[in-house]
Amino acid sequence: MTDITMPHGRAQQRPTLLTIICVLSAIAGLWGLWGGVQNAFTGKADRELAEAEAKMEEVRGQLQGQPGGAFAERMMDSAMELARKAAENAKPMGYASIALALLSLFGVWHMWNLRRSGFWYYLLAAIGSLLVPVVFLGGGLMTVLSVGFFGLITIVFVILYAVNLKHMH
Repeated sequence: MTDITMPHGRAQQRPTLLTIICVLSAIAGLWGLWGGVQNAFTGKADRELAEAEAKMEEVRGQLQGQPGGAFAERMMDSAMELARKAAENAKPMGYASIALALLSLFGVWHMWNLRRSGFWYYLLAAIGSLLVPVVFLGGGLMTVLSVGFFGLITIVFVILYAVNLKHMH
């Protein structure tokens, strides 16, 4: 445990689990901030879309006449549609990612300092991060699967922080 000196002069200890999840959340928040900056201020999404389209055409040529090729082509078409929507909405999604990453990092900083209010900032950012892809990309299968995967991780972290609320003031 790590000692924290509180404003009223008493030392309080941060539990090891809280320290670990704060560090992991800070890394994830910085990663999200970096991704948001790249989407909002660079042409990264357009470059990735062009690369994906070129690769898809190459794979299409290999699939022709193969068993299951029609199904694979439909899946690729679905993935490409999602990639196009992501490229079209890269800037607003990037701005949202930046704002939500900053809110998350603010919450993590508060929880690091054993302030209970940080949990609510973090929870708000976590929910927003799950909603942004649905709002901008729609509720297609690929979006739902992606949100579902990250949603499970988010739920685990929210539960771990909730368990540690008793250590925060």
